[in-house]
Amino acid sequence: MDGPVRGLAGVQRLAHPTHIKSRTPLSLSGDKPIDFRTPIEYLRYVIFAISSRRTNFMSSVAPTIDCRMLCASAVAYAIGGDSSLESCEPYYSAVGFKQQPATFVAGLDDINACLVGTNQDGVILAFRGTLPPDIHDIQSLIDWMNDFRAEPIAVPGIPGKVHEGFWGSVDSFWTPVLAEVKKQMSADGTTLPLYITGHSKGGGMSPLAAIRFKALEGITPTAVYTYAAPHPGDTAFAAAYNAEMADTRYEYADDIVPHLPPTAAFIDVLAALPLVGQYFKSMTTWDYAAVGTLKFIDWEGQIVGDSIELEAERFLKLGELIVELKFGQIASDHNHLCGGGYMSGVCPTGVCPETS
Repeated sequence: MDGPVRGLAGVQRLAHPTHIKSRTPLSLSGDKPIDFRTPIEYLRYVIFAISSRRTNFMSSVAPTIDCRMLCASAVAYAIGGDSSLESCEPYYSAVGFKQQPATFVAGLDDINACLVGTNQDGVILAFRGTLPPDIHDIQSLIDWMNDFRAEPIAVPGIPGKVHEGFWGSVDSFWTPVLAEVKKQMSADGTTLPLYITGHSKGGGMSPLAAIRFKALEGITPTAVYTYAAPHPGDTAFAAAYNAEMADTRYEYADDIVPHLPPTAAFIDVLAALPLVGQYFKSMTTWDYAAVGTLKFIDWEGQIVGDSIELEAERFLKLGELIVELKFGQIASDHNHLCGGGYMSGVCPTGVCPETS
């Protein structure tokens, strides 16, 4: 790897399937030595160690499927470079896996990871996302936004155009993941439903995996749940996808990731900002669009539906934070763990304990 990981770290460069590793871990106790091969692995471990440092975490299964899928997305962050799955309570217990999930990593520096497991809902395919953004000034914000930008590409058999980096990430371990999904879907002699989920980059990969299952493999996922997902494709892809898939996407407050890659409307708003707008004027757009039904967790923690008024309010509030240089707030709103807006909104009870 020729540079520090920031955002998606030039996802086109890192998504190529140079190697694939898979493993079903034998233990989640965390009592074995941990070999941190890269700084990213260490940071992922620290994030989960902090979030799991509680006097008595909840051990029951989460009460709603939306919450169980968010927790599955959180568990995916605990996949290490050797495809092991580190302890990540309270999220693991909240999913209610019937057996330990199979895990997969692929790509340069193991940048891509996912798990396949079964719980009371069916088979879950959860893609790992990215680390929280390191945003401290305008230039770092633009650099990080640019990491999500990629010209959409046409893929045979897939409607519209899709994000090249996200598609490459899904493709990097598709063959073994497909085999594991099929295996678990038929494990009990019937055909279990398939759910696909992910946070951040994982949320961008999830719709592409879903449409690939349906269009190219003849398997229709029951539902897709994404959290803080960037745009997976252009407007033609979004229209075709929404006509075929049951997809629920959660977005929170001033999290900037769901606005990326930026739409023309979002670029226009950023370019009009006083003092800092000049930095955004040169950004281009490729007709990207969001997919699925929006459930927006607002600034009061309430879940509301999409509307033109809501979009305008979100643009306004995010623009104000940028002008006021409150980059820490923008970055923190991307947090999906206990204490963050996504977990508080989607899982208000049954998962996160009181902090010790």
